[in-house]
Amino acid sequence: MQKAILKDFPDADISVSLIWIDMLPTDTRKAAEKTAQQFRDPRLRHFHDPRTHLAGSAFRGDLVKRGPAWDIYLFYDKDADWKDAPPKPVEWWHQLGGGDRADRERNAGGVLGERLHESMHRVTGAKCKAD
Repeated sequence: MQKAILKDFPDADISVSLIWIDMLPTDTRKAAEKTAQQFRDPRLRHFHDPRTHLAGSAFRGDLVKRGPAWDIYLFYDKDADWKDAPPKPVEWWHQLGGGDRADRERNAGGVLGERLHESMHRVTGAKCKAD
């Protein structure tokens, strides 16, 4: 995510929210804060979703069929209207495996960086620094 979005598109007019969701016993606010230090970009905001999984559960339904969502990457139009529930993203990817938890065609698996990079081009029209 850091390379495919933030580093490859340094001039993109975007806002990125990274939500650290506690899913494993080792996932804690302290662990999230420590890992978050690796991601430095003024366009990035960090949030912590503890064991209550409020953010992770907000995407259950259309995107994720069961359980809280994590390891999902959502792209929204700059005019997306956030109300009681998150709006439908214009593009999205996940790493939830090939089961029935989420759309199998949206599973980025081992090509997540490529999918995020392609989505940045399509959704924002931003130029990659290598272009």
